[in-house]
Amino acid sequence: MEMVVVLGFVVVAIGFIVLLMRRRTHEATIAHTDSDDTPSAAIQDADAQSVWPFVPMPIMTDTEVVFFDRLTQAIPECYIFVQVQLSRMIESDSDTASERNFWFNRICRQSVDYVLVDNDAQRILVAIELDDWTHQSRSREKADAKKDKALASAGIAVMRYHAERMPSVEILRAELLEVIEQL
Repeated sequence: MEMVVVLGFVVVAIGFIVLLMRRRTHEATIAHTDSDDTPSAAIQDADAQSVWPFVPMPIMTDTEVVFFDRLTQAIPECYIFVQVQLSRMIESDSDTASERNFWFNRICRQSVDYVLVDNDAQRILVAIELDDWTHQSRSREKADAKKDKALASAGIAVMRYHAERMPSVEILRAELLEVIEQL
């Protein structure tokens, strides 16, 4: 008899704990959903705010700055632009607006680490990517292939260097000039 009472008490206690856990999970889900789906009043009226919640951030990582310094030494006769959106470098030559929009949407959020531009400040000579460990994931490899395909389709050469195996200034100059001379 005592065993049945104890067993009954354990079942009731477990049921109560499960009920509490479900309630907390449900409340957390509601709170999470509300915070993600419903912007605060301040966000809803963002245009009326005198200051928005932004702070400056570095345009390049420390490694990218080191490579940028090497590029400027290797090719001082060219302009070097950093973090350039593909949509500022290439555009679709499709006939219809809907097709142009489709192709624009394929590239609009992608950028190139460095772009070498002729001294006329107009003609793109080569796009340069500095790859690190983040480029080893399958999704990043796919995005890189898409970027390379878009640039190659527009006739823009892409050179990729690995951040852990940066070439010297001399080797960098020789490799870049070899590509530029083929234009």
